[in-house]
Amino acid sequence: MEVSENDFMNAKNASELLNFSLATLYTKICKREVPFYKQGNRLYFSRQELFDWIKEGRKKTLNDINADATKIVSAMNKKK
Repeated sequence: MEVSENDFMNAKNASELLNFSLATLYTKICKREVPFYKQGNRLYFSRQELFDWIKEGRKKTLNDINADATKIVSAMNKKK
C-alpha cells in the first residue's frame, strides 16, 4: 500500500475521523489497538490505514499475540 504525504494527520484529526475523544484515542494508542506512527514526540496517523483498520474489525489482543508467540517459540524449541 502506497501512502502519500497528504494522507497523514495528527491525533486531533484522527480522533475526529474515528469519532473518539482524544483520551480514548490515546488509550487505544497505549494498548496498540490503532495504527499510528511516532516520530520524536509527535504521533501521526494514516487516513488510509485508519480506514483499513476500521474495515478489518477485530484486532488481536495482546494476549492473543502473546499466545501466538508462545506457540511459535514452543514449536521452534521442539525442532532443536
